[in-house]
Amino acid sequence: MRVAFIVPFYKVKKEYMKQSITSIINQTYKDLEIILVDDGSPDECGAICDKYASMDERIKVIHKKNGGLSDARNAGIDIVTAEWITFVDGDDWVDENFIEQFILYISERHDLADIYYFSGYRNFPDKEVKGVPYFETGRTFSTYEEREFLQSMCLTNHVSKDGNRKGITISSAWAKIYKTDFIQQYKLKFPIVPYDEDSLFYVESIEVAKKIEYIAIPVYHYRYTLGSIVNRYRPNANMEQEIYLEYLFSFAKRCEKKEDFIKKIYMRVMTSMILLIKLKYFNKNNKDSFLKKRGECNKLFCTSPYKDALNNITINQLGRNAKIKYFLLKFKFYYLLEILRRKNSENSIR
Repeated sequence: MRVAFIVPFYKVKKEYMKQSITSIINQTYKDLEIILVDDGSPDECGAICDKYASMDERIKVIHKKNGGLSDARNAGIDIVTAEWITFVDGDDWVDENFIEQFILYISERHDLADIYYFSGYRNFPDKEVKGVPYFETGRTFSTYEEREFLQSMCLTNHVSKDGNRKGITISSAWAKIYKTDFIQQYKLKFPIVPYDEDSLFYVESIEVAKKIEYIAIPVYHYRYTLGSIVNRYRPNANMEQEIYLEYLFSFAKRCEKKEDFIKKIYMRVMTSMILLIKLKYFNKNNKDSFLKKRGECNKLFCTSPYKDALNNITINQLGRNAKIKYFLLKFKFYYLLEILRRKNSENSIR
């Protein structure tokens, strides 16, 4: 049984590339298809991919015009021949027995899932933090209600009182293994959006999956850097969040989701408001005056769907910190909210 790794690269540091690719080449399970995607990187990423391909016949390299993470992953999906697919980001890495553990696990089962979720680690510059699993090994999600529960987790996890803030990101593309036939049958592709394509692919894949299974084994290493795409100053964050939220509401309409699910999307809107404060309006690299930042932030939050979010959230469903942030948003204390968020972030990695 063959497993494909799809790994996109764009302006990734050499040492990060080496660690990522080496962790895949050195898998204890050898029947692999390794697809490295050079997404039009202007540096040496493409040449490094070619070098590894010359040393290992299992490696295929795609050189393409820069189109972003979704486009790079989709290019990999288009040429896959293996029975299973897993995604790795170019600056992350995996345990060398990742695939062997997966093969051993499914070899003992007859009714295979369409998607398998794993646990992992958050790797900071000075420490490694093992993620707390979301479920026990063998937990399955087959009924529509069970799968919709999984979908709602990516909408509410950051603010819900039941959220697991110590696990790796549940809605990531990585730390998962997908059945190739399943991907092809439903023509699943990553949406071309500027932000958080992973969680949109997550909800779309769950919607059509017949069975999803959780394996509480940590295998994936997510590299956390201060300059990463999820942390840096994003002057277009308002546009990015608008596109993202429009997609979610459109998805809900297309799939005829009920009111309870829509309310969970509004919890995700609250997360978007917190992200906008973090990534744009009160980001440390935003040099605008305090009054201008506050004014622009307030102006945006007076438009839909932001102005509707707080009225559509059930407060007792929020966690303790999220309740504080809810009231800080309600009373427009945006900078205080960002100070609280930074403090919480610092505490979470100690």
